Amino acid sequence: MIRLATLILALLPLEAVAAAWVVDPTRSEILFTYLRADQPAEGRFARFAGEGVFDPANPGKAKLEIRIDSASIDLGEPLASAFATSAEWFDSRNHPTVTYTLDALEETSPGEYAATGRLTVRGKTEPITSPLRLSLADGQAVAEGDLTVARRSYRLGVGPAAAFVSIGPDVTVSFRLRATAAE
Repeated sequence: MIRLATLILALLPLEAVAAAWVVDPTRSEILFTYLRADQPAEGRFARFAGEGVFDPANPGKAKLEIRIDSASIDLGEPLASAFATSAEWFDSRNHPTVTYTLDALEETSPGEYAATGRLTVRGKTEPITSPLRLSLADGQAVAEGDLTVARRSYRLGVGPAAAFVSIGPDVTVSFRLRATAAE
């Protein structure tokens, strides 16, 4: 009986086997660290949403899209947070959404993957690869990891004010995304 069920599952199209997932922003977080005046600083994004498809038997076909509200940046200081949404940084008025699109996962060891995707900030899209850990249990998924973003590649922190604010060239984004299987 088990062999018959396995054979039937193997013959079904990927969409029939792969589970759809919805990120729960109330139980997830997207944080980042950077250097400000050569001192470590941190921040977070308060509003984001996402969904994807994942089949543990075929991780290379995984898909995920995370949409981050760029105006929800929180640097712990209201003035600094407001400045980060300005035209010299995220330009939230003209580019309200930062988008991460996962194109594929490659399993490197059990529960560990190399994620290949694209990051779009201020209308510019760049490929990005990062490691992540993924666990699945009881209709719940947790994906967590870190990725390094070269902020100048996305024109973050350019313009006259950059002469007065010393920010390091790289930002490390840490994420812990909790998702529920969609019904």
